[in-house]
Amino acid sequence: MKNLRVLFIVSCLFFLNTGKSQETLKVMYYNLLNFPSTSQERADTLKKIVQHVLPDMFLVNELDNQFGATLILNNALNQNGITHYQQALFVDGPDTDNMLFYNSDKLGLISQNEIETALRDINEYVLYYKAPDLSTTLDTAFFYMYSCHLKAGSTDPNPDYRFAEAQVFKNYLSGKTGLKNVMFGGDFNFYGSSVSGEPAHNWVLNGGTFPLFDPIDMSGEWHANSFYANIHTQSTRTTSFDGGATGGLDDRFDFVFISNDLQTGANKAKYVDNSYTAIGNDGAHYNTSLVNPSSNGAVPDDVANALYQMSDHLPVYLEIQVGGDVGITDNEYVSSFGFNSTSRELQVFLKNSENQISLTVYDISGKRIVNETHSGSDQIKTSFPYLRSGVYIINLQRDGMSTSLKVVIL
Repeated sequence: MKNLRVLFIVSCLFFLNTGKSQETLKVMYYNLLNFPSTSQERADTLKKIVQHVLPDMFLVNELDNQFGATLILNNALNQNGITHYQQALFVDGPDTDNMLFYNSDKLGLISQNEIETALRDINEYVLYYKAPDLSTTLDTAFFYMYSCHLKAGSTDPNPDYRFAEAQVFKNYLSGKTGLKNVMFGGDFNFYGSSVSGEPAHNWVLNGGTFPLFDPIDMSGEWHANSFYANIHTQSTRTTSFDGGATGGLDDRFDFVFISNDLQTGANKAKYVDNSYTAIGNDGAHYNTSLVNPSSNGAVPDDVANALYQMSDHLPVYLEIQVGGDVGITDNEYVSSFGFNSTSRELQVFLKNSENQISLTVYDISGKRIVNETHSGSDQIKTSFPYLRSGVYIINLQRDGMSTSLKVVIL
C-alpha cells in the first residue's frame, strides 16, 4: 500500500487545481551613477523609469547616502498614489553603496547583512512573500537577494580584483545553509566570459559549492560585439555628463544571476521564462546613445530619454512567479505521468513525441541529480534507483517550454 500511496500523492500534485492564485514579482537592478551627488534632481527622472516598471524588488548600486535613498523612496517610488514601497536599512560602507527598495504589500524584509570585500560591500537582503494564505499555512517563498558593484576597468589587475571579490562572495554562499531562491545582481563590469580574460564570471557561476546561472545563458565576449547588441547595458551615452561613461551601448556590465531552484520552482518561486531583459535596449542602439535614433522599440520614448538622462547603465529586469502550484504546471505536451517508489521508475505519457525532450531531476535544494534526453516515442520510461526518501523536482523542457513535476518519496 505504501507504493500506491506515493503514486497517489504524486498524481495529485500534478493534476489538481488547488485554487490558489499565482502572482508575478518584478525584480530590477540598476546602477544609479553616484546618486544623488552628481544631481539630486534626477529623482524626477528616475520616477519616470520606476513608474513605468513598478518593480516589487528594486536593488540599486552607486547610492551615495541615506539622503539619496529617501529621495528615491519619496520622490520616485511612492508617487502617483502609491504608498507601499519601503527601503532596507542604509549602511554606509566603503565607496558607494547598495540599497533595496521593496513592495511591502507583497514582501517583507527579514534580515540584511554586509559581505565585505577589498573594495565595496556586497549586500544581502532576505525577504519573504506575503502569501494570501500565510497566516494559515505558515509557509511561503523566501528570497536571498544580493547586490554588488565589482571593480571597474579592463586592464590588469582589475580582472583579478573582480575575481577576488567573486571568490569572497561564493565562499560566503558555500558556508551558508538554508539558501533559497538566490538572486545575485548588480554592476559586475565583466567584459566577457572567458576564464582567462574574466575569471570572475566563471567563478560566479561555478565557484564554490553553490552554483548560479545566467537566465539567458549568453556567455561570450560581449565588449564591442554587435552580436550581443540586444543585451548590452552600458553606456547609454556618447556624450559625457554627470560623470557618466561614454562609448554608446557596447558592454554587458549588468547582470542578475539566479539559483537553480528558481529555474525549477523547487522552493515555491520560479523564474518566468524569457522575462529577463535590459530595460530600454531594443537592439537598435549598438555603439550609439540610447537617444540616437530617438525612437525606441522597447520602451516609450519618454522613458528612453529618462534612461539616457538618469545613468550610463541600463537597469536589468526579470520576473519571478510565486503562489499557487509554482513549478507544477499543466502544459501542451504532457498528458499524464506515474512514479513507482519501489523501482524508482518514472513514466511520462506525451501528447506529441515529435521533438526532443530534456529531463532533469533536482533535489529540493536545487542540486541536479541527473540529466537525460528523450525523443521518438509517445512516452518516457526511465528509472532512478539511487533516489532516497525525500522531495524531488523532475523538470521537462521542449522547444523553450518548461514543466516541472514534484515527486514525493516516503
